[in-house]
Amino acid sequence: MLLARVIFTPLFEHEEAELVATAEAYLGALVKNGQICGEHLTGWHDGDFCAYTYLSHRNAAAERNLSQWGRRDLGSVRRQFGCDPVWEILDDDAAARVASWKSATSLYLFTHAFDVASPIIHGDRGTAVPLHLLPITDRQRERLCTWSDSYTCHDRIWFESGALEVRAYQQLADPDSDLSDQGRTLCREVEDAVKRPVYFYLLKHWGEFETEKNRSCPGCGHDWVAPSSPAPSREPFCQFHFRCHPCRLVSHRAVAFDDSERAAIGRSSPG
Repeated sequence: MLLARVIFTPLFEHEEAELVATAEAYLGALVKNGQICGEHLTGWHDGDFCAYTYLSHRNAAAERNLSQWGRRDLGSVRRQFGCDPVWEILDDDAAARVASWKSATSLYLFTHAFDVASPIIHGDRGTAVPLHLLPITDRQRERLCTWSDSYTCHDRIWFESGALEVRAYQQLADPDSDLSDQGRTLCREVEDAVKRPVYFYLLKHWGEFETEKNRSCPGCGHDWVAPSSPAPSREPFCQFHFRCHPCRLVSHRAVAFDDSERAAIGRSSPG
């Protein structure tokens, strides 16, 4: 991701609130399409409305990458402001190249509480693939963005260990939870588009020490230790300890062995 600034210069007389709403709608469309990532900071400076945000890559804001809603909202910006927004890359790493999904042997779906990048990850490099570069529909990109927001919220609840900790963890670790079901459906849709395996990452924090190395796939009950498992290490992240190709599930070894009840969450069921 690259830190960037976008400048909206009003050439016509309009109410300030109306201009802000128009610019925010355009930025929101870019977020839902995976062109910009995370929260953006906005304000007025010398008569211009400015926003600081992260671009998924240097050409992410180009008009050719816009969704149908982005093109609509860019049209509104042009009518209200009288000109196109101007993008400036502020990041020192402006020449960085983005990984293409075409070079991946597989992809996987993963995010976490502190992530703002695309949840579709290059399976060989472990780097995010911008959603707008995938050959999927605008609606599917929006659904991936919505799922990612939901996942990060659940991960934050679990990580902060509040009253909903176990329920949040269940959503993250159980392959049949509502959150996992939605994510696995999105994986299948992306796989149909890119014609290569797209795996769903299943969190596993608590485990049983004696059986952890040989735990079975929670989807089908079969052995799912990856042939090239890097156990006990998990570096780099994309070298998973567990991988079930038929179920399209990947995971790492558990790291906590102090709670047998929580270790049962996400465990395979016979039959």
